[in-house]
Amino acid sequence: MNLTVPRPRTISAEVAASLERHIADDLAPGDKLPPERELCATLQVSRATLREALRALEDRGLIERRPGRGTVVRRPPEPALTLDFTPFADAGPDEFAQVAELRRLVEPHVAALAAQRATDLDLAQLDDILRESHAGLTAEESLRLDVEFHRRLAVATGNPLLVGVCEAMNNLVHEVRLRSHLAREGRRNSIEGHQRLYAALAAGDPESARLAMHAHLGEVGELIAGLDDLLRSEPEL
Repeated sequence: MNLTVPRPRTISAEVAASLERHIADDLAPGDKLPPERELCATLQVSRATLREALRALEDRGLIERRPGRGTVVRRPPEPALTLDFTPFADAGPDEFAQVAELRRLVEPHVAALAAQRATDLDLAQLDDILRESHAGLTAEESLRLDVEFHRRLAVATGNPLLVGVCEAMNNLVHEVRLRSHLAREGRRNSIEGHQRLYAALAAGDPESARLAMHAHLGEVGELIAGLDDLLRSEPEL
């Protein structure tokens, strides 16, 4: 099934997403970004667009702009909430049902809040994850993007406590989720579910986002329930 979703990408959001990746991959706290004039020339954007992007990163606590001293990378803020859930080494039906129940209680509401509050930068980052996602990825890479998509949804709520809860849930059944991404059907399920969620967020429709997450988690549960048979019917990567 091919799904078409809207992709509202403002230039400043694209610039902010690109700079955030640069900060994460190449810079350390205390490092400086190049001067605005140099960044404008490199990125081929106006100073107004660049400054809008820098404001978005400053709002996230990623940089600090100091008059006369330039733009400095900040140390990442400490997590507002750290939950130490012990991952299930070999989750059985009972354990997975418990985690699935927790996700159904939390994540549809996370999706609805994200649809209300997502910024252009949030949408650009979620869109980037979708652009990287395809059925030909390895199971490990597909799972990484799956987890990052759900984490970015939580970030889009603007509530760091929800980010901590969602990260803890992601860790609980890591091995089971990894096995699900070994199957082509599992990877397809992940991508199409995320596309529907993104479409609801891009439309700013909280109820559609809530329903899309509820449906996505239901499909995940069905896939996990039949995973052994599915893996036997498909060659592994």
